[in-house]
Amino acid sequence: MEDMEIDGTEAQPYVLIETGNLPITVGNRPIYTNGRYISKPAPIPLKSTKTGVVYDRRMRYHANIHEEEHHPEDPSRISSIQTTFKAAGCLEKMVLINAREVTKDEVRLVHTDEHWDFVAKTSALSEAQLGKVADDYNSIYVNKETALSARLSCGGVIELCKAVARGDVTNGFANVRPPGHHAEINEPMGFCFFNNVAVAAQCLKRDLKIEKVFILDWDIHHGNGTQKAFYNDPNVVYCSIHRYDNANFYPGDPQAGHTYVGGGQAKGKTINIPWPRPGMRDSDYIYAFNKVVMPIAYEFDPDIVIVSAGFDAAEGDPIGENHVTPSAFGHMTHMLKSLAAGKLVLALEGGYNLDSISNSALACVKVLLGEHPAKLGPIKPSQECVETIYQVIRVQSRYWSCLKPVYIDSTE
Repeated sequence: MEDMEIDGTEAQPYVLIETGNLPITVGNRPIYTNGRYISKPAPIPLKSTKTGVVYDRRMRYHANIHEEEHHPEDPSRISSIQTTFKAAGCLEKMVLINAREVTKDEVRLVHTDEHWDFVAKTSALSEAQLGKVADDYNSIYVNKETALSARLSCGGVIELCKAVARGDVTNGFANVRPPGHHAEINEPMGFCFFNNVAVAAQCLKRDLKIEKVFILDWDIHHGNGTQKAFYNDPNVVYCSIHRYDNANFYPGDPQAGHTYVGGGQAKGKTINIPWPRPGMRDSDYIYAFNKVVMPIAYEFDPDIVIVSAGFDAAEGDPIGENHVTPSAFGHMTHMLKSLAAGKLVLALEGGYNLDSISNSALACVKVLLGEHPAKLGPIKPSQECVETIYQVIRVQSRYWSCLKPVYIDSTE
C-alpha cells in the first residue's frame, strides 16, 4: 500500500491507483506517447465575478410635495450613491440591470388587490387629495409619480434577484427607492409602498423554483412587512438586526422582539436581534454575525441571500444614531458572500445621511466586486450586545442545532 496513492478520475469515484501508472488527463482522455503517459495539464476554467447594479433616474421622481422642510427620504439618496460608485471606478466594472415596472400579478404574491389599486390611483389624485392620503397613513408622502417610482423600485429588485439566481451575474446591488421593508400586505408605511425584497423572494420561488431564501435586514428599523410576509413560511428565513428600545423605536411593534420566531412549521425562521438602545457599533454587529447570523445561515443553507440594505445604522445617520462604519458593512457583506455559492443581492432600504449611505454602499460594492474589506480592529462588543445575543440564542437554540442550547423550555 505504500506505493499506492488516492486519486479521482473524471466522472468516477476516488479509486486506488498505482503511482507508476497514474494517467494524466486532458478533458476525459489521457495523453499517451512513446510508450508512456505524458503530462499536459488542462487549463483550469476560472469563473469571473460579475456584479450587477440597478439604477433608474425615474425613481427620483417620487418626491415630497406636502411640506416645505426637507424630508429624510430624499430623491438624492440614490443619485448620491450612484455618483459615488462612478467616482470610485466601480460602475465601469459592473453590469447594468435595467429596472422595469413590477406587474400586478407579481405584487399580488405579497400584497392585496386593494393595495395595488391604492398605489396605482395616486397618479390621478390632485395635490390636495395627495396631501390627505399622506395624512391618513403612517409616515409616507405621495405625489403623482409615486406609483411609477414604486413599481420601478420593486421591479428592479426582482430583475436583479433573477439575474443572480440564474447566474447571469454573481451578485449585485439594487440602488432603488422608495424602500420596501415596512410595506405590509394591505398598507404602505414608513416611506414604503411595495415590499421590494418580499415580492422579489416570492417571484424567485414561483418563477425560478428557488427553494430556500435567506433575508438579512440590517436597516436600523425592523422590517415589519417582510417579517409578516414570511412568518409562516419554513423556506424563508427572515433575520433582522435593528434598534428596538423596548418597542419604542419605529415601527414600535412588539413583534420586533426576540421572542417572535415564526409560526407553525416555520418556528425559528424569524430571527430578531433587537438592540435595546442607540449607539451600537461595529463590534456589536460583527459579534451578532459571528454568534447568530452566520451559524444559522450556514445551517439553513440557502439558495440565495437577499439583504434589506438600509444604511441608517451607519455612523452619522440622524435617525438611527448608531455608529456602524463602512468597514463593518464591508465585513458583513464579505461574510454573506460565503453563502449560497456567492448568490447575494443587496437592495437599498433606508439611510438618511448622504455621505454615510454613499460610503457604506461603496464599501459593500467593493466587496461584491472582489476586494477585501478594510481592517476593523479588535472586536469588543458592548455589554448590552452580549446580553441581547444571549437572549436571542436562549430562544433560537430550540430550533437551530448550531446554537448552544443555553435554555430548554420543558413545556415544549
